[in-house]
Amino acid sequence: MKKIIFINFIIFFLIILSIEVFFRFFLNITPQGISSGIINEDSSKPTFNYSNVEKGKIFGKRVFTDKNGFRVTKNKKINKYKKNQENIYFVGGSVTFGSGVNQTKTFSGIINKKFENINIYNAGVMGSNLANNYFIIKNKIKTENLKKIYVNFSLDDISSSEILVNVSEEHMNNSQKNNFMEKIKNNKIIRNINIFIRSKSVLYVATKGFILGSKKGHYIEKHETFKKTENIDYMKKYLDMIKSYNDSINNKIVFLIIPYSYQINDQNCKSDDYAENIIMNELKKRNIKFYKIKNLFCNDDKKDKIFLNLDPAHLSNYGHEILANYIANDLK
Repeated sequence: MKKIIFINFIIFFLIILSIEVFFRFFLNITPQGISSGIINEDSSKPTFNYSNVEKGKIFGKRVFTDKNGFRVTKNKKINKYKKNQENIYFVGGSVTFGSGVNQTKTFSGIINKKFENINIYNAGVMGSNLANNYFIIKNKIKTENLKKIYVNFSLDDISSSEILVNVSEEHMNNSQKNNFMEKIKNNKIIRNINIFIRSKSVLYVATKGFILGSKKGHYIEKHETFKKTENIDYMKKYLDMIKSYNDSINNKIVFLIIPYSYQINDQNCKSDDYAENIIMNELKKRNIKFYKIKNLFCNDDKKDKIFLNLDPAHLSNYGHEILANYIANDLK
């Protein structure tokens, strides 16, 4: 009897392992973990990547940073940018950083190949929001030989109370906390188990995404933040600060409004939602240049390939490529 149980256990384990391998290598589903020692998580100040990172992974991909904390490829560990060239910086959260994608395949990495006479910097930080982006623009970017600063404006950028690293999907308002399931999700032990498993198992990520409908749920949760006065006030405050700084550097900041995957389904491509209109109107009021990337994605023949599988926000290699081509045309 014990032998039969043991054999059945081995068979079950091998089946699970086979499914895990299939999901990871054939369906391009990525784990969602962040190794410690990559991001400065000191809550007393805005976060940034640690300098000279050599070890660790984000969403299953090895990451490296230079002496400034900017993401680089392994063979560019030591900063070899030319001093007399113009500089372009890309600022934002995990989409800009390139979660689940090697740096050479991110839109900043692709543009770096296209423009050898311009220094391209990936100043993206996992979990960065509007306040943190302003901190990066003001304190991490040199104005000398500055050509442009591209800043991603994502739906999750306007909440002043979010913990920046690892727990965005656990962020909840008071009414949600009254829900039994949300209480379970908010349990510290369960949350930590969730973070650990999703960093190791793509089968878990896929199952959770399919059962819970993470694409739609993630979008709705972030979209609702735009209906709270405190979040809108927070957005206006930091956009005013960015505008003031932008004026001082001769309007070199350009926002990229990169949508979530749910925003480019056939129905949502037909019109702008409440949050998109607010973002665009606030940028227009301050005469800050922006590009609505949703139009680019919606009009693409392979828009189902733009995001990582079952991922609500992060771009695939293909998504980074078409965005890079779009930005390259802007630079020309």
